[in-house]
Amino acid sequence: MRTPRTLTRTAAAAAQLALVGTLFALPGSAQASVPRAAAADSSGHGLKSFQERHGLPRTGVVDGATARALHRASDAELLRTFRTAADLGPEELANARTVIGVGKGAGIPEQGQVIALMTAMQESKFVNYITPVDHDSLGIFQQRPSTGWGTPEQITDVPTSSKSFYGVAPFGSNPGLIQIDGWQTMPPGDVCQAVQVSAFPDRYAQWEQFARDLLAQEGPSVPPIP
Repeated sequence: MRTPRTLTRTAAAAAQLALVGTLFALPGSAQASVPRAAAADSSGHGLKSFQERHGLPRTGVVDGATARALHRASDAELLRTFRTAADLGPEELANARTVIGVGKGAGIPEQGQVIALMTAMQESKFVNYITPVDHDSLGIFQQRPSTGWGTPEQITDVPTSSKSFYGVAPFGSNPGLIQIDGWQTMPPGDVCQAVQVSAFPDRYAQWEQFARDLLAQEGPSVPPIP
């Protein structure tokens, strides 16, 4: 999995220099970052509740500190935090809608849009990371320039990176969704893995229901993006 550890486009202008100086000092254990009380709490969900549990300002907006906390959090806490589209931050929800819109514009059926949403949810929670720390992974799909996914500018442009994932971008050397033979009948998590080639292939499937609910809620109002 091309796991992110850095800032969003929104936060970068104000905090990028400070972040670069502190990221490598972060603890490596995902479980260690979740307070004991939070691990036992099964009620709080949504980005604001996540921020509160981690001692962060309850803004509902993903800044650099929130992005780092999201990266360190356990799967169990993330699944508890993100239950519906309303639990995402506003920029992240806009990114999810872009993924849907690009899929519509490219003629990708809803199953393919679900797979794209699952992938971005696992990789980044729709946070558009513009500065890599884990190798050179960037953007909402954590694509790597060094492995043929495009330039950093292309990867951190959400419509362009979505086209790359779907396999409809006019550049790049990696197979996208529509280049995976039989993707329409494969388990969705397996298709995510076939595109992403993650070190943690089993983690995509946990976001399938979230992705289906997200598409059902947001999809009808999203226009196609050519």
